[in-house]
Amino acid sequence: MRAAKLVEFARTVRDENGKIKEIIPGKFEFTEEPMPCIADNQALLKVLYIGVCASDQQIYHGLHKSVTEDKLPRIMGHEVSARIEAVGANVKNYKVGELVTVEPQVFCGKCYPCMEGRFNVCEHLSVMGVHEDGFIQEYAACDVKYLHHTPEGMDPELAAIVEPLSVGVGSIKRSKRFKGGNVVVVGAGTIGNCVAQAAKQLGAGKVMVTDINQEKLEYALECGIDYAVDTSRISLKEAIEQNFGVRKADVIVDCVAAPPVFQTIIEAARPDSDIIVTGNYKAPVSFEMPRIQRREINIIGHMMYVREDFADAIRLLAEGKINTRKLISQRWEFEQYPEAFAFADAHPLDVMKMVIKVAQD
Repeated sequence: MRAAKLVEFARTVRDENGKIKEIIPGKFEFTEEPMPCIADNQALLKVLYIGVCASDQQIYHGLHKSVTEDKLPRIMGHEVSARIEAVGANVKNYKVGELVTVEPQVFCGKCYPCMEGRFNVCEHLSVMGVHEDGFIQEYAACDVKYLHHTPEGMDPELAAIVEPLSVGVGSIKRSKRFKGGNVVVVGAGTIGNCVAQAAKQLGAGKVMVTDINQEKLEYALECGIDYAVDTSRISLKEAIEQNFGVRKADVIVDCVAAPPVFQTIIEAARPDSDIIVTGNYKAPVSFEMPRIQRREINIIGHMMYVREDFADAIRLLAEGKINTRKLISQRWEFEQYPEAFAFADAHPLDVMKMVIKVAQD
């Protein structure tokens, strides 16, 4: 069977002013690997589709702290749909031929968060495709405790985007205020769009999305989001007051992870409101602590999802409640995997979610 392994990071060359002059592509190797052997509690998966995540792109550029040069080669890919080809002797709840998706969080099951069902914040968390090899390969062995059933007839391509939608579902559910409330999602990219659509479908009152990319804002409106605001033209604080009035925002979700943007979120937050940090920050951020304390603003961290979030995401996709028309922005064949990363580097504003077709269903 074939696998695609990242063997060399991409390199960014900058000029004397720090502007990007050239991006030297990373290197992948397509290798022939032995067919995986499965243990009694595992299933052999025929990988159909994978999605390319922002974290995959960080790994590709050598910017992910968990994948350093000494950890290469690495098989990436953690957003996946697959058919079960075989099951181990102890597997009872999954059968050959079933379409599944994978919750890629490898957890210890023994720490306190795990015992509470919070596998996403396991004290020893590892992620398939990041800390260990993932799914950009034709076949993979996987413990069935990480699998999720999909409804009969579900499109395998949609099953590959369950994982990013689960991030959105998990994000908005971190607040108890979102149901019937005013929700602001800062950032209209893949995760921001998923958060906003999940909020609408799970009971939010009004939802506003902000960005500076007009095409992504227009898509948000197409998805049924109430307001889509270009914050290069109006401040976040003004947009909230204009669209929500005196109540302002009950919940603000940060899907950008940029320190200057976080400052605007703090300034725009209403007393007694929630800020959910979903964007993937890479460095410490300074902010005005007295404002948080005196206004009783709640800053809530969010990391991936729990199993119930995966179940909600599968249901919403299967029922056609999530607009995916532009969520999948590019489609590539398995052999074009390196080209997908080069395209994302050359056309970053055109990418929402890239999907790789690994095998014919």
